[in-house]
Amino acid sequence: MKRTEDPAVIEHRLLELVYTTDAPITAPALAYFAPCSVEDAEKVLDHLTAKDRIQLEVTDDGTLTYVFPNRHKITPRAETAPPAPLSRALVPRGVYPLATRGGRTASPVLAGVLSLVVPGAGQLYTGNVLSALLWFVLVTAGYTLILPGLFLHLFCIAFAASSAHRLNSSLTRLQLEAG
Repeated sequence: MKRTEDPAVIEHRLLELVYTTDAPITAPALAYFAPCSVEDAEKVLDHLTAKDRIQLEVTDDGTLTYVFPNRHKITPRAETAPPAPLSRALVPRGVYPLATRGGRTASPVLAGVLSLVVPGAGQLYTGNVLSALLWFVLVTAGYTLILPGLFLHLFCIAFAASSAHRLNSSLTRLQLEAG
């Protein structure tokens, strides 16, 4: 952390120190926590003492400590519950794509081959039922004009492989998050 000489930054770090720890407040402790020189820490503490915001006390061994009236340690707020796992957003509860049943990963090659045989079958394999139906209808309609059907079929195969790849990357992220 970079050293600072700015009194506002030092005062901000002082407040963090006061309200997050029970440590006695001294100039060296503030200088360590801020980070700043001991002289800059003393200036900020003396300025606050002169304004009656804090009180100066001298211990029996001669150490200068600064007391904040009504000092209460603030506990960090409780963390909220983590958001629902990504798996619920990807796949409805209880419905798993054929590609991932049994703990397998989706095969982009198999998805592409399935779509080569029957347009949309690769999308169905990866759990995208609506996409599978759309591709089947589009490619079938495209074959009435022959050339558009071939291009649409190639796109269908590419999108099926891409869908399997996306499914794998999502599952990999879920497994990493789960630990």
